[in-house]
Amino acid sequence: MNSSIFELERNEFTEIEYGRTCFGEPVSPETAADVEEGIKRAIELDERPIFLEGLAARLNQLGVECTVSDEKLMMSEVKKRFRAVLGKDCPKAVQNWIKGTTPGITNRANNFDLCYALEMDFQQTAVFFQKHFLTQPFNCKSRIDAVYLYCLYHNRPYRTVCDMLEISEKFPLQEQAHTSTSQIYSAILSIDDDEAFLKYTFAHCYSSEQQYQLARSLINREITEVKEYIKRYRSKDILSENRLNSMTVTELLGYNYQLDGSSKAQHKLPKRFTESLPNDVTLGRIINGESVSYELLRKTLMLLRFYNFYSAAENDDPNVIAQNLMDFYEELDSTLISCGFAQLYVRHPFDCLLLYCANSYDPIDTLYWVNNYGRN
Repeated sequence: MNSSIFELERNEFTEIEYGRTCFGEPVSPETAADVEEGIKRAIELDERPIFLEGLAARLNQLGVECTVSDEKLMMSEVKKRFRAVLGKDCPKAVQNWIKGTTPGITNRANNFDLCYALEMDFQQTAVFFQKHFLTQPFNCKSRIDAVYLYCLYHNRPYRTVCDMLEISEKFPLQEQAHTSTSQIYSAILSIDDDEAFLKYTFAHCYSSEQQYQLARSLINREITEVKEYIKRYRSKDILSENRLNSMTVTELLGYNYQLDGSSKAQHKLPKRFTESLPNDVTLGRIINGESVSYELLRKTLMLLRFYNFYSAAENDDPNVIAQNLMDFYEELDSTLISCGFAQLYVRHPFDCLLLYCANSYDPIDTLYWVNNYGRN
């Protein structure tokens, strides 16, 4: 996938956050108090109305002067635009987002329709998804995402979106995902004929279990590396796969959720950090190729790469820490993009805290302190 299409420019606020997270004084954790600054920063990010900030900014671009506190004005304008631009009523889900509910990303047609109603182009939609929905813009192995990707990139009207969604609704799901995400993505961008696109999508429509094949493959490879470490350094016993899965999660997070409860610390950490963290059950589902959420896949891949990268790194002075962090950042960002995931974004509470831990004399131990914050 061509990452330059989704390049996220840093505004002043993001640049400040990036600088202090990645280039601030390295953390040297010895107690939970030593990680409070990073946690506080991530909580502040989690509490920002990032969706409303993006909505208000776009409405201002369209000539409607408003701020994030102008709920009634934004509601009225969005409803008007749904009727005028899309010819339909604004869904209740979107109305709830404007009222302050965190936008959902399961029924992605709502997310795309809002972007269409706000007359966003392909690039603006991609950026809005990553910055204000905090999710990937286009999963082109999904029928719905593929239709919106095609129509936005090739400037098709919303009527075409509706027609294509209706036609493709009965497309059979392919049993085997032989074509890579990047190939499908490139093909959709290169096709500028509606019938040819539908014919192509008919042959490349996959179930949720068959999506993110590269990510699943990389996750399994990273899991194998962690398990080898466990068998070499943590336990000489012959362990069952279920036991190894449980120990892998403990190795990644620094606590045993089965013994410690669901997480006494979760209420003290950002929700966007704690939700969809892996456990031995969900890790097993990933390994077995079963359906899991996008957020779980992305976080699991990031945690595994973080653990394996820093298990082999020596963070013994600030210059080395800075260089390792940049190497890790670039490597992980490239991996996320290649998997079709949203790239690293320092205003995402999970990304921010993980990078905060990377800027440390002992990144893995720092992550453990974060995960155990407030637990005792």
